[in-house]
Parts: sequence; C-alpha cells; structure tokens
Amino acid sequence: MQGLEGSRELGAERPAAARRRLVFEHTVDGLFRFSLRSRLSSQAWNGLKAVGIDLSKPLLPAYTHDTWKRALELTVVDLYPLLPREEGWRRLGQEVVNGMVHTVMGRAMVGVARLLGPLRSLRRLNNTLRSGDNYVESRLTELSPTSCEVWINEVMGQPAYYQGIVEACLALAGGQRARVRVLAREGTGARLHVEWEE
Repeated sequence: MQGLEGSRELGAERPAAARRRLVFEHTVDGLFRFSLRSRLSSQAWNGLKAVGIDLSKPLLPAYTHDTWKRALELTVVDLYPLLPREEGWRRLGQEVVNGMVHTVMGRAMVGVARLLGPLRSLRRLNNTLRSGDNYVESRLTELSPTSCEVWINEVMGQPAYYQGIVEACLALAGGQRARVRVLAREGTGARLHVEWEE
C-alpha cells in the first residue's frame, strides 16, 4: 500500500507544477542579451541579478512569472524614465519581439510569419505567445481582412506591453501602419482592437 500512497502524492503534485507560470529562456535571452544588451544601466543589470536573472551566467531553462514581471518593471523604469508609463511598456513589448527574432526559436517564427502574412499570423497568435511562456493565452475575433479583436488572458497589469508585442508581430508579418488599442481590461487580461494595412 505504501507504493500506492506514493503514487497519489506524485499525482497530487502534478497539478501544482502544471499551474506554475514560467517564461522560457529564449524570451529572456532575446530581450536582455540581444535587444537590450548595451542599453541598460549597470544599476539595471544589478537589479536583474537581484530579482533572479543573472546574465553573467548561462540562463536557466525558465523563470517564474514573478521574476519576469519584476525584471520588466525595473527595465521599463531604466530604459524609459521620461516617457509616460504606458508608452514605456508598449515599447518594451516591441523590444521583446525584436530581441526574440535573434534567437533560434524567433528566427523560425519570423520565417513563418512572413509567409503567412498579418491576418493568418494573428490567427496563430496564441501559439506565438505560448512559445514565450506557458500561461498567456489569446483568442482572435476577425472583424475584417485587416482588423480584429484580440483577447489576452494575462497582461501583468500592463496591456500596453501587449500592444507593443502585437504591433511588432504584425510588422514582422508584413502589416503596415499597425494600430493596436486597448478596448477593455478584463480581470487579469485585456481586449485589444488591432488594425493594419497590407
């Protein structure tokens, strides 16, 4: 019977582990080692180390949501001290995508996005977001061939960050003059209106 009890204990641990929100290494690598490599102050680099992202060592396979969020918060303050807070977060979202394109995973995603074009790439946005972490989900409602609504379940209290991510993804897919605005905050998530020209 003892082996059976051990099985229950292992099974009980699995759901807790599955709920653990993680950001994957290539997302961290793209932002901090590629996009922002020489743009952060030494104070910011020390702050990243203090919150658990030590860029002087090999990166971990994943970082917790809380570590990622704290790292982004100190990065926004360091990079964009003179901008309105929302604009700083929007630009940081763009930087995440611009850095990811330099990783192996990102290069593959860019190739696919360029082949698919803006609308078909947005149809795959959930997969794109899930390649960076294990907890952000999105749903798309198509309004026309060049506009849609995007719902995102978790925006870390900063929907402007996801405005920037979606804008940068559209640009990589060939969308011209992308406009993304927040329609509503919904719990921990948000709904965005997205338009572009082809």
